[in-house]
Amino acid sequence: MVVKKIKVSKALSKSGLPEYDYSLNPYIGCLHGCRYCYAIDFTRGDPARRWGEIVYVKINLPEILRKEVKIYRRGVVGISTITDPYQSIEYKYNITRRSLEILLENRFRVSIQTKSPLVLRDLDILERYKDLVEVGFTITTLDETKKRFIEPWTPGAESLVYALKRLSEKKISTWIFVGPIIPDVNDDINDLMRILDLARETGSEIIFDYFRSHVGSINMMRKYFDQSVIKKILSRDYLKWWNNLINILMKYCSEANIRCVTADEYWKNVSRRRVGEEKDLLFFAEK
Repeated sequence: MVVKKIKVSKALSKSGLPEYDYSLNPYIGCLHGCRYCYAIDFTRGDPARRWGEIVYVKINLPEILRKEVKIYRRGVVGISTITDPYQSIEYKYNITRRSLEILLENRFRVSIQTKSPLVLRDLDILERYKDLVEVGFTITTLDETKKRFIEPWTPGAESLVYALKRLSEKKISTWIFVGPIIPDVNDDINDLMRILDLARETGSEIIFDYFRSHVGSINMMRKYFDQSVIKKILSRDYLKWWNNLINILMKYCSEANIRCVTADEYWKNVSRRRVGEEKDLLFFAEK
């Protein structure tokens, strides 16, 4: 593992995702080393070339952010979009915690997305500003063997389950990103149903997505995954597989009264899903 401190000239970036006005990425690269991650295609330099091994810490980001919040229009900030804000080095550097506090103190709304229970460390801030913040967990599988293969250095699945339940108990808005779902890797229906049951138990919303091929991520997958998986992803029948699977999942969501949506529906809807405003994008699956 290589950690390098760098200085940056700006903290907030205009987001290309419709649900956010800004994105904030405290780190460049990610030590979780997920073997399917799209972020490798949006990361430059050594952190991309040696994905999961090198990370840059934006050591002065909170100081820059403190200036920006005074001049930028308030909006929704996604933390983070091309890194995990609570990867292990956050224990030491506290870039995410300091940034989160600055944003919320200045009444920016925040949507956190992570694969780490370290977010619970900041429960004091999250509780104080629960009207302005939501926490999303990416959960691709609850099968620990599969998880270790596709996300080798992420925290264990049970720790995410605990974190999600803890936040739910504190009445903090939560959601689960179930994706990417990859054929013959993490598409076992029983495993996915367990995630849906977790969502029902915690009152979390669900977003489903399939693996979307990018040059960097598909090349990385070729190193680790069976070539039959790559062949299916690149085949003409790929979306047919996805449509069959999502129909089963959405039927279960409907029957169990779980709020579920596919990423495609999520993004194409004209209405934005805004933290702290009425959530009219995520919907109960139609019966």
